Amino acid sequence: MGRPSRYSPEVRERGAVLSQSRSSSHGGGSHVIQSLENPVRFSCPSAGQLDGREPGLLRVLSETMKSVSFSIRRVNRLRQAAERARTDLPPVPDGWSASACRANELLRAFDALWLKPGFALHAYEYRVGDNGNGVIWAVPTNAPLLAPDDCPGNDDGLLRTPQPPGAVPLMQALEGDGSPWSYLSASILCREAAEFGALWHGCVWSDQTILSKAPQQIDDQEREDRTRNVTGDAHVSNWTWCGAVPPLWKPTYADNGTTREVVLHIHNPVGREEIYRATDMYPAGSYDGETETTVLCRGQGGFVY
Repeated sequence: MGRPSRYSPEVRERGAVLSQSRSSSHGGGSHVIQSLENPVRFSCPSAGQLDGREPGLLRVLSETMKSVSFSIRRVNRLRQAAERARTDLPPVPDGWSASACRANELLRAFDALWLKPGFALHAYEYRVGDNGNGVIWAVPTNAPLLAPDDCPGNDDGLLRTPQPPGAVPLMQALEGDGSPWSYLSASILCREAAEFGALWHGCVWSDQTILSKAPQQIDDQEREDRTRNVTGDAHVSNWTWCGAVPPLWKPTYADNGTTREVVLHIHNPVGREEIYRATDMYPAGSYDGETETTVLCRGQGGFVY
């Protein structure tokens, strides 16, 4: 696998075609969460407050805690564990292959989420040379792991993804502990699962970075080249902003009554680099959400595979 080349529309188009099979219910658009512009701040209780002497405290907190921000270190640890689980895969031949047990290892990285009763996970990987894609399905518990040729084809265009009888998308078959962290976990899992089996032009999510602070603006190109990739998640570039700079950058959860929302600010270096806001919206009691995205700014860097 060679180094990424500079941006080329032709090469980027090949990557887009190869990744078609991994589209989900997460779509595009724009959305602004008013409640996240002024998040509620609260103090964490001490251990003494939670040892049973104030039994109503947790209930009061759960009712008043409308917005929660997460440490980027904690988020990145979860993401790294998921990436290790989905990339530690044995070689497979070209074409579609069944991937036994590997999907379960990915889900085990997420302590706050688990499968609903009656479901198991089956996965398939696709290879063409150094390129790859994959898919994870939730199937009835006793369903056999079928060979790709024995599965009906999903009408998704180029790749004709195998879909076993009775299979549903992974996120539809999940339940969890209902905590803010469980919804943040769902937002990471849906992206990591979509990247299952992805290699080279099949990759979409792997090179993107979740941010916790605003990017740095710099006009000196020579200095920019020296400082790139040494500033953590505060990326340096000549940014052109598409609107107002968000006041809050950390990964954030909000309870809006009928929906649960997770907001991520993400740096995408593929093609022309950009930073966008992803708002994942979950109906109450569900981890199968939809995503709206808004591009916040564009830089001068970028690459393609």
